[in-house]
Amino acid sequence: MGDWTISDFLGVLLILMVMQVIGTHLQVKKYRKAVHKLHKLGNLGVGAKKGKLGGGNIVIIACKADGTVTGAEEMKGMTIFAGFKEIPDIIGKNIYNLKSEYQIDEKKYKAHLQAIEALEIRLKNDSEGEKS
Repeated sequence: MGDWTISDFLGVLLILMVMQVIGTHLQVKKYRKAVHKLHKLGNLGVGAKKGKLGGGNIVIIACKADGTVTGAEEMKGMTIFAGFKEIPDIIGKNIYNLKSEYQIDEKKYKAHLQAIEALEIRLKNDSEGEKS
């Protein structure tokens, strides 16, 4: 095990790179599936928080035009085994009220707040478009 050659090192490096590409592909597939599913429930807002050493999280929130949450999912972690899980406790709540709740701990809820802010912009633009 002690006599590593350059080609051994490059071979291991190539295998790790291929595994990274496969893992990224699987996570993108899970993301697209979650977006497609939630898009059927209304307007979408997406937020992400990168972790320093561990994984971060991605939050996708769907809501009606009045800001009522119709669906929400979150992916935590950085492995290919991480998947989107429903956030049932915010369904039926209003994004504007949630924003106030989440601002108490902005670090913890950074991705949630990004998703809500994206929804606020979307809803504002939609309502301005209707007035024109």
